[in-house]
Amino acid sequence: MNNLQVISPNSTLIELKNTGGYVYLSIEADKKNDWLYYKWRGFLLIEELKTGYNKILEILEQEKVTNALADHSNIVGPWNEANEWLVAEWTPKANKLGLKNLAINTAGDLFSNISLELFLINNKNTNYATQVFDTLEDAKNWLKKMQNGK
Repeated sequence: MNNLQVISPNSTLIELKNTGGYVYLSIEADKKNDWLYYKWRGFLLIEELKTGYNKILEILEQEKVTNALADHSNIVGPWNEANEWLVAEWTPKANKLGLKNLAINTAGDLFSNISLELFLINNKNTNYATQVFDTLEDAKNWLKKMQNGK
């Protein structure tokens, strides 16, 4: 189940829902800030992660953006089952699409943060800078600095 909404002339929102109708991923192509913002929600199954990350790649390609803002603040539980796939499949595709910067706002969930840490340790073949933040505002500020070459 996918739902596409145009929320302003500078932004398009895509929501991915699980079989129960719960939105587990929102993706916003923010043209004003020239980045892709995506927010994960809840306990994520490996198939939801793969579907979501493939949709993120699709939107990166369509919108021709090279910066991404990942919001993990509402993830519950571990997702490290997907790490091998993310490293082997997703990262090379993100590299090919020209992703330059990835800012990640972390979750308050210990297991989600451990999954993120394991991903970052194993994800060594990136062409993009990755930085992790405790607040969404700090993540946005870093992306803006990176876009301005500072």
